[in-house]
Amino acid sequence: MQEVASDIYYVGVNDHLTELFEGLWPIPEGVSYNSYVVKGEKTALIETVKVPFVDEFLKKVEEVTSFNIDYIIMNHIEPDHSSSLLRLLEKVPNAIILCSKKAEGMLNTLYRITENIRVVGEGDTLDLGGRTLTFFMDPLVHWPETMITYDNQEKVLFSCDAFGSYKALDFGLFDDSCDPDIFFEETIRYFSNIVAKYVKYVKKAMEKLEGLDIKIIAPAHGLIWRKDPQRIIDLYIRLSDRMALPGVTVIWGSMYGNTAKVVNHVVDGIKEEGVPVTVLNFSKDHLSYLIKETWKYKGVILGFPVYDGGPFLNASYYLHLIKRKDLRERVVGFFGSSMWSGRALKQAADQVQELDWEVVEPLLEFKGSPSDEILEQAKELGRTVARKTKE
Repeated sequence: MQEVASDIYYVGVNDHLTELFEGLWPIPEGVSYNSYVVKGEKTALIETVKVPFVDEFLKKVEEVTSFNIDYIIMNHIEPDHSSSLLRLLEKVPNAIILCSKKAEGMLNTLYRITENIRVVGEGDTLDLGGRTLTFFMDPLVHWPETMITYDNQEKVLFSCDAFGSYKALDFGLFDDSCDPDIFFEETIRYFSNIVAKYVKYVKKAMEKLEGLDIKIIAPAHGLIWRKDPQRIIDLYIRLSDRMALPGVTVIWGSMYGNTAKVVNHVVDGIKEEGVPVTVLNFSKDHLSYLIKETWKYKGVILGFPVYDGGPFLNASYYLHLIKRKDLRERVVGFFGSSMWSGRALKQAADQVQELDWEVVEPLLEFKGSPSDEILEQAKELGRTVARKTKE
């Protein structure tokens, strides 16, 4: 338990047990589930935590409130936010649950909770006596029932999944108690993995919050921003615009080592242009990181062999997810080995052109092992893609 602002307390927990967030995304540095108590003459609790951590959570809640809770505000019903709710209600059975209209049905679907629910809408308020909370609907960031809660007295935005990140809060809860740079990469990965598909709704939410006096941003996952909340706002604006920093992500896969022989030459060409480069492997690196780096940098170079007459299977899944996340406007080059069919690179190029990616020609397909001429062309491919990211 720590005080976030006057009469606002953090009662969240760190998770170092879960290996895959949502059963999909690796979290080797853990994640936090952030819950908050807000006190006036009456007391509100904002969200719960994932149920494996309910005992730690309830101990903190009891310390702050002695279980004298009048309202439970559910900004989001996804189980990492809500699955401790039934255990909490055993302690505070008369507390009123506030949520959006869509969330009301989800509470019934997930937990068979149908009583003591008050539905709130855009701009509705809750008077706690001495302080007022205002609710803003935030649909599809990233579930359709999501909302945001704003404390008018301390100017705290309880932003739910918006402005969140992976990484447990082991180094401190606040941007003024640790180096916030250590959350930079995991914020990008969280956004690209979880929120990216809904960027147009993120933009709408950001527009809605313009003009709101925000002193502190208190998300449901990750760092609480009270020294410089504009920093995380600016980062999310850039992420919503699909970021596209100058730099190149090289992602490659190889079956028998022929495609692998080209990788270092591509990287050498990129380095000659003086832009950052990240090198990842389709077979070894999780798609979570492949998506993150592609969201981060303007340039992409994909290298893979033909498999079953098409792209290398892991490359195919990557291309599928990139399309599903609707990641647009990248500069991309291709290279890869084949023995008899050269269709794989062309198939991949056709897929990304649907996302308005600029394909750098030629598609560097070669038979068997690369020749010296191919290796020189690979270096030029790296130079060209890198140069275009600076433009």
